[in-house]
Amino acid sequence: MKKVSLDTWIQLLGMLGVLGGLVFVGLEMQQSQTIAVAGQIQARNRGDMDFSIALLTAEEKLSRDVNEMGNIALLDPSTLLPDEQAARNLILRWQTVSLQNARQQYELGLIPEDVWGQAQNRVLSRMKSCYTRAAFLSPVIPSFKAYLGSLSVEDCED
Repeated sequence: MKKVSLDTWIQLLGMLGVLGGLVFVGLEMQQSQTIAVAGQIQARNRGDMDFSIALLTAEEKLSRDVNEMGNIALLDPSTLLPDEQAARNLILRWQTVSLQNARQQYELGLIPEDVWGQAQNRVLSRMKSCYTRAAFLSPVIPSFKAYLGSLSVEDCED
């Protein structure tokens, strides 16, 4: 048997210490990602709640119509007054930005598949509606526009 020198033992302990440190840093990074994802989920939920509260507190015909129908994509803009059309356009803009944000977060791996599935259904409903398609396509970033173009939605529906 060979006798191992003290230097070898010190080097071994040093390497084990470095390895332990790397494992610890990896665990901290995983925890940081979990916290970031939770923050994103909370921010999205807060945005949805703020939007709902704004509709509930509005006293206009548009907010009543949206609450009754449950989907602004079904609301014919030709039946609205100019102020209501402006409010509708702002709602559509908010929804577009929200869904675009969801797509970006999904591509980064910050949104799970089931959450993206819900957002994707909303995207499809907006793209299928003759009332919302044009407004939905205009204010988006190029990568989201490319995604929208990849969807197989040809004719719009009322």
